[in-house]
Amino acid sequence: MKIFLYFIYFFVSFFILKSLLDLVIPAIDFHVYLNLVTALFFALFMILLDFFIKKNKNKK
Repeated sequence: MKIFLYFIYFFVSFFILKSLLDLVIPAIDFHVYLNLVTALFFALFMILLDFFIKKNKNKK
């Protein structure tokens, strides 16, 4: 359940951030599917990084 909540948090936050940046900077076109894919990769990467850092922190 914890992993799912982390995934939702990272996915939604990066999707909103990327969408807002696309709307603010006029040179970048707004693509929903591209934003969803990049948010998916970001969420997966951040989940792995977060658990890796927490695992190493607990070892010390």
